Amino acid sequence: MDKVVITQFSDPMMGLSWECEPAIRRVEEKLGDAVEIRDCMAVLVRDVAYFMTPAERAMPEEAGICAYNARLAQIYLSEVPIGGVPMNMEGFSLFAPGRRASLPLCLAYEAAKLADPGKARAFLHRLREATVLECRPTTKLNEIMRVVRICGIDEGAFLERFEDGAALAALEDDQRYKESLGIWALPAFLVECGGRAALIRGAVDFEALMRAITSVADETVQHPFFPEMI
Repeated sequence: MDKVVITQFSDPMMGLSWECEPAIRRVEEKLGDAVEIRDCMAVLVRDVAYFMTPAERAMPEEAGICAYNARLAQIYLSEVPIGGVPMNMEGFSLFAPGRRASLPLCLAYEAAKLADPGKARAFLHRLREATVLECRPTTKLNEIMRVVRICGIDEGAFLERFEDGAALAALEDDQRYKESLGIWALPAFLVECGGRAALIRGAVDFEALMRAITSVADETVQHPFFPEMI
């Protein structure tokens, strides 16, 4: 029996990915060991200037980024109905002068995966939770290290991978893989089984994931797991 592999392409800061978490968890509960969830990082914000309005860019740097944070917080809140997962945007300050990119978050996931592969998914979930539910400024290294400790990942091993170029090399590999599939917007989901694949662009719910799984799964997978969809 072929395993179903779902690869999510995202950035840890993404509210849309946070809203897709319930759908992914339901698939895991339904399929158990027959499904494997993978994560592929892509830096959504390389510099906040690319996302700021002309008026925001015309302000002094700190004020302009503060205005952008406030606008981004409203975008996050508008995404809550997608998955029904709450967000807390009170005092949202993910970006600031000297913290103009989401690169540290992507590097943090790669470092966690290299340092302790078995805890990488839990780390990613907890990093997202800290960002959009607890409204912590997770582009700061001390905030990232807080999540490392919560997840029980060895801090020395994590920092070594985070700082020695290993995490950056892994992130660049992820970026090349994403681009090879023609993915230019996030999130996206690649569903694979038995040599077949389906690509979903944008946020997903449980039904969309199950339809994609059914479309790529052979009969040996469909009958035990999806009898209602045959």
